[in-house]
Amino acid sequence: MMKETLFNLIRKHHYNISIYTEEIFERRCQEEIIRSDEEQNSFVYVEFDFNTISKALQDEETITKFWDVFFMALSKNNRGSDIIGFLEQESGIGMLLLDSKLPGWERVKGRIEQTSREQGYRAFTPILNNIIKPIVYPACIQQK
Repeated sequence: MMKETLFNLIRKHHYNISIYTEEIFERRCQEEIIRSDEEQNSFVYVEFDFNTISKALQDEETITKFWDVFFMALSKNNRGSDIIGFLEQESGIGMLLLDSKLPGWERVKGRIEQTSREQGYRAFTPILNNIIKPIVYPACIQQK
C-alpha cells in the first residue's frame, strides 16, 4: 500500500526520483560495502521505516505530506550518486549516500528540513532528530 502511495506522489509531481526494488537495493548495499572496503571510502546508510514514521505522525494526511516533502526535497537537491530503495518486505525506504560521512547526511537532512519549512510542514525535524539514525560505514564496524 505505501509503495503505491509513494509512486503516486512521484508521478503526480514529476519528481525525478528512482526507487530500487528491495532485491536491487540490497545488492547495491552489498556492492557499496565491497567498494568502500577496496577504495577505503565511506558511505552513509539511512532507513525510513514506514511503520515507525506512521506511528509518529498518526494520520494519513500528515503521513502523505511527510513523503511528499521528502521526495520534493530529494528531487530538488539530488546529488545523482545517492541511491534510494525499498527495504526488506517493502517495510520502508533506505538511502545510501555514497562517498559520504556524517556531514553528508547533515547536509541532506538540512535540505529536507529547509524544504519542510518552506512547505509549512513542521513534522520533519522531530522525526529526523529522534527517529532516523544514520549509520556511517565503515565507522560502524571499527573497533574502538
